[in-house]
Amino acid sequence: MNILLVAHERNLGGASKSLVTLADELRKKGNKVIVVIPFKSGQVYAKLKELQIPVHKIFFGWWMMPSYWNPILKCAFRMLYATEKIPAVRIARLARKENIQIIHSNSSAIDVGALAAEMAKLPHVWHFREFGDMDYQLEYLKGRKKSCRFVSKVNGKAVFISKSLRDYYREEIADKECTVIYNGISEDFLSPKEYIKNTSKMVFLISGNLHRNKGQDTALKAVKILKDKGFERFELWIAGQASAMSDSKKYEQELREFADHNLKDYCRFLGFVSDMKGLRKKTDIELVCSNREAFGRVTVEAMMSGNPVIGTDTGANPELIEDHKNGRLFQNGNAQDLAEKMQWFLENPEYIEKCGREAYTFSNRFLSSVNTDNIERLYREVVKQQ
Repeated sequence: MNILLVAHERNLGGASKSLVTLADELRKKGNKVIVVIPFKSGQVYAKLKELQIPVHKIFFGWWMMPSYWNPILKCAFRMLYATEKIPAVRIARLARKENIQIIHSNSSAIDVGALAAEMAKLPHVWHFREFGDMDYQLEYLKGRKKSCRFVSKVNGKAVFISKSLRDYYREEIADKECTVIYNGISEDFLSPKEYIKNTSKMVFLISGNLHRNKGQDTALKAVKILKDKGFERFELWIAGQASAMSDSKKYEQELREFADHNLKDYCRFLGFVSDMKGLRKKTDIELVCSNREAFGRVTVEAMMSGNPVIGTDTGANPELIEDHKNGRLFQNGNAQDLAEKMQWFLENPEYIEKCGREAYTFSNRFLSSVNTDNIERLYREVVKQQ
């Protein structure tokens, strides 16, 4: 098949990692794959070029914007969006030139791929990878209901990466217009663990960008609770860095100040870590404290390394974490509950291996090859219906 993928961001977040892996595997299976991206600078463009996947830079805006922006920024963003038909025309023209059979937008934050598909009279796959308002504080420029009506109107399918995310849009998007396909993670992340009895400190790891919705503050509060109870032989490692957003940088400062004042010798800030697989070999248990994960890429990557996960009871986490089997669930935002789940492992260290092995076995169902097969099958179904 001839497939055009529309990327939406410059750096390799979870959604873009999934796009790069999908593009590479689709091409290896004999498909013609072209990617349109709004920025040449950035990690996504560099990675696609490294993989020798054809990339076309066509600048466009999003049809979502941060709800916390001031009125001036929102007005400027709407003015940019008013020109959206121009990049849509360019993408439609590219699709015709390359004999594209289907256009696939990698995020619900953009509509330019759908507009181009309508212009080129092609089917469209719309990948919903985020809650939007509940995880990234994004709002639709046209409002949620009107935007979802357009999603339903476009010829093709909407793909949701978890049942939880699908349920979030159940009132606006009918079952016949969508499907659930879990994200896929490259088998490169599979790293069977050698469980060696740890006689030193138990290491808890939380990874991801330093944002308030990721809940690193809840993890620090839980560590303080355990410290105040008298537990000593454990540490929390925080892997990740602040984004360019001012609030993210402010949040990092707040986290560091809290740790400096309360958790000396209990917490380590690692910054950006390129070798997460290597890092996970040195850790025992991972924490996922996000307010609401649409899928939970970090959760699955942790399981692929044989680490049990303690995660919030919101979003897709309950679809991935089976309590007492491959990890534990705690009440979102409740540091006391998180501390109790961490304490359970501290007092029952034998469950690290037991839950870790279950986690590793469970993670195999989320291999990228499975995801690619499912997406390719969907493409053929959608094209066949035209």
